[in-house]
Amino acid sequence: MKILTVLHRAPVNSVFLADKYVRLSQEMDMHMLVWDIDDNISDFAHQSGVSKSHIHNGIQNQWQALAKIGSIISVILFNRQARKYLLNDKNSLLKKLKLILSYLPVFSVDPNIIHFEFGTLATHIADLKKITSAKICVSFRGYDINYVGLNDKDYYKNVWQYADGLHFLGNDLKQRAIKRGYNNDKPEALIPAAIDTNYFTNSERQYNTNGPLNIYSIGRLTWKKGFEYALQALAIIKQQNIPFHYHLIGSGTHEQAIQFTIAELRLEKHVTMHGSKNREYIKQALQQADLFIQPSISEGFCNAALEAQAMAVPVIATDADGLQENIADGVTGCIVPKWNAAIIAEKLIWFHYNREALQQMGKKGAERVRKHFDIEDQINAFIAFYKKLHDT
Repeated sequence: MKILTVLHRAPVNSVFLADKYVRLSQEMDMHMLVWDIDDNISDFAHQSGVSKSHIHNGIQNQWQALAKIGSIISVILFNRQARKYLLNDKNSLLKKLKLILSYLPVFSVDPNIIHFEFGTLATHIADLKKITSAKICVSFRGYDINYVGLNDKDYYKNVWQYADGLHFLGNDLKQRAIKRGYNNDKPEALIPAAIDTNYFTNSERQYNTNGPLNIYSIGRLTWKKGFEYALQALAIIKQQNIPFHYHLIGSGTHEQAIQFTIAELRLEKHVTMHGSKNREYIKQALQQADLFIQPSISEGFCNAALEAQAMAVPVIATDADGLQENIADGVTGCIVPKWNAAIIAEKLIWFHYNREALQQMGKKGAERVRKHFDIEDQINAFIAFYKKLHDT
């Protein structure tokens, strides 16, 4: 069974999907379709040990299309489905050629299953079904179901109709899909995010029983992460003379807004922005963390919160979407209402005066992640899903 997984970003820039792909490649005949520069693909293949020949770079410009002209002609001449699509379909010739160009690797790989890792990539699924006999499954991970295309009630109509199977990170996302038109009538899998708990572990953790709280957040600097609410909460506890230092790891389009907020709240001496870092740096950082804040406005699930819990760090998270399935409220951390800096501040103050809770919740978090969110369990679940889809 051949699986072609589809991304629009290089796997080296999508760490949680890269881990999944590498592990699945050890069990199945996995291929990947990306749109990125060759150097990134070569680096990923070298670092991960996967076959570069199984990573296919999509055509991104006219020069690449010209370089593939022989392959294009071969597809048109020898692939009956593609030829029938070009001759008989009512779409414009330009649109039909663009589709074949975009998915040229589909014809050479000839996969049994095509897996779109994000729902937004699969909105043209009706046309794609005309040029391949592969089963098509689609994952919904958060942003694609939470806010993309909300102004169009039929945005995912073709996905609901033509997908052969669907994957959701959790029940919250599935319920949101139902509200957006999904009829709950496809083979589906509820497979949560997962991490390598053999890597993210900290059995020798020493807990901070006094002194400033060492607080961390990790994630892309975008509006949906809500980092401004964490900063507002920190400004509140600063006024109450609670000692702390806040570390923010990540980069993104919202960086200037966050820097402005830090300056406006006069938190420059209390906040360090580290920029984007690799997972080795993140693991070392979490070894020093007392608390982790995930103040998101919208969140599919959040691997960073799993990594923190696996490292025995309690998490203060909002009730945004799948975070309520990620953190066990009162056990591995605290769930607070989104958009509410005052309640985040209340929890920070409580942890400051109840340091023993850091150790208790931290240990519970590490146990829970190992039990429910280990990558090996995720891999086994995807293998079972693919087999079920293939045999349906």
